[in-house]
Amino acid sequence: MIQFTRRSALIGASAMAACSPRAPAEQPREGRIAVPGGEVVWRRFGDGTKTPLLAIHGGPGAPSDYLEPLAALGNERSVYLWDQLGCGRSDKPTGDPSLWQIPRFVEEMHAVRTALGLERLHILGQSWGTMLAVEYLLAKGLDGVKSVTLAGPVMSASRYVSDVRPMINELSAEHQSAIAVAEATGNYESPEYVAATEAFYALHLARHPTPETAVLWERTFAGLGQESYVAMNGPSEFSFSGSLMSYERVSELPRLTLPVLYLSGEYDTCTPDAAREYAAATPDAEVVVIPGAGHATTIDAPNETNAAVRTFIEAHDA
Repeated sequence: MIQFTRRSALIGASAMAACSPRAPAEQPREGRIAVPGGEVVWRRFGDGTKTPLLAIHGGPGAPSDYLEPLAALGNERSVYLWDQLGCGRSDKPTGDPSLWQIPRFVEEMHAVRTALGLERLHILGQSWGTMLAVEYLLAKGLDGVKSVTLAGPVMSASRYVSDVRPMINELSAEHQSAIAVAEATGNYESPEYVAATEAFYALHLARHPTPETAVLWERTFAGLGQESYVAMNGPSEFSFSGSLMSYERVSELPRLTLPVLYLSGEYDTCTPDAAREYAAATPDAEVVVIPGAGHATTIDAPNETNAAVRTFIEAHDA
């Protein structure tokens, strides 16, 4: 999950984007789908004949741009992305808190899958997208779903918070103080707090984007959906106070009786140890850790991420 109140010049992405080409080069096909609350925009990369992949972005409210490196899988299968309601290219309704609830997002995903005609598919969720993927499978069933990849998985909010809080200690004393002051005063817009969160992002979200993926990271932050993020996550990654703060699904993981890949970056906020814990509770699961990567492995290590996903979903195409 990503703290969305910050400006987009994280980890030097703006400077890198200025001298980098748009990535990927292929222009996707796209369209609009009516969902509860408005319309969302989907994009399709590639038209390979194998079982398609539907990817679910994180946030809530981070549009799908940072997942575009998955388009490289389009030489074998269609790769579908969509921007969830409230962010990116999709409609951005405001003032209706009922829109930012898990059941509505499940119905949104169901509408997207139905409209795209994805009777058989692989699913990949990233960060908040792992929550939505699991909620969708628990609510709608596993029929036609060949596999699910949970990248940067959050199956327990309490586990996530307990893993993230110690990471603050890796920051400078000044940054730690700024976070403490913001939490005490409720002022999350101070320059000191912005600097502290940017330092945290550089360690655990996107550590070393390539020139091409830096463009996608910049575009992701340009399309952020603030309202859904604040409602569901809270003001920051360190003050987890939104509706997702009570999210706990480890006890439900035995119901995922399909192949599951838990994928984590070495320095992920959703830690490799958490991924292993979730895998141990899942009947048919494996774990891949991407060395050197943070939470957004498609930004830090797109080739390694694609290789892991490709190997996994190819094994379950039949």
